[in-house]
Amino acid sequence: MSAYDYLIFDADHTVIDFDADERRAFAAAFRAAGIQPTADMVEACWAFSAKNWGDLGLHDVHVPAIRARYHDLYYTHVRDIMQFADEKYRLGAGRVAAEQAFSETLSREAHPVEDAPAVLRALAARYRLCIATNGLTAMQVGRLAGLAPLFCRVFISEEMGCIKPDPAFFFTMTEQLGTTAERCLMVGDSLASDVAGANAAGMDCVWFSRRGEALPQGVRVRAVIRHLNELLQWL
Repeated sequence: MSAYDYLIFDADHTVIDFDADERRAFAAAFRAAGIQPTADMVEACWAFSAKNWGDLGLHDVHVPAIRARYHDLYYTHVRDIMQFADEKYRLGAGRVAAEQAFSETLSREAHPVEDAPAVLRALAARYRLCIATNGLTAMQVGRLAGLAPLFCRVFISEEMGCIKPDPAFFFTMTEQLGTTAERCLMVGDSLASDVAGANAAGMDCVWFSRRGEALPQGVRVRAVIRHLNELLQWL
């Protein structure tokens, strides 16, 4: 008998590819403003977005003040990156259309991470699968639409009223599922939110080390994987 009833996956950078989706959204924003985007333009905006996310503190999910303001800061982040695009590439009267296109495109069905659909289909035959994601509801629902039939529940922080790694996120999740932390396995790429949150809630976890980073000393996980398909062998 399996040790787990539920496999709970992070979304971005675990089963769906936020970087590819954001680049697609920048290209759509430029076209909506009447500007033909180049690869360099898209890359410049994507690089600013990555930097701005850090500058706003959105990586610092362990900080209570960031947790409390996370979703407001997320909306600020979207405004900041469109302001950057406007100032650098002079969107002018096309800025409103660009912002709308950016948000709409970023809410479309996401690019899956390599092997994600096949791995999830195989696992769905043996376990109940869930998503646990920090993000904005409208955006994440749309981005997960292609994989949604494989998941019995999708837990989104904006709806939950708290973010990973807050133990409340995990306790609320298990309560709504009618199960316990011991019957769940968290799979995610973030040490700060997925692994730390699972540890705090007493839930086993697998770290998806996509870039092959070594596990920091003292961090507790059941396994480290570099590709999702390794789960099929490990489980």
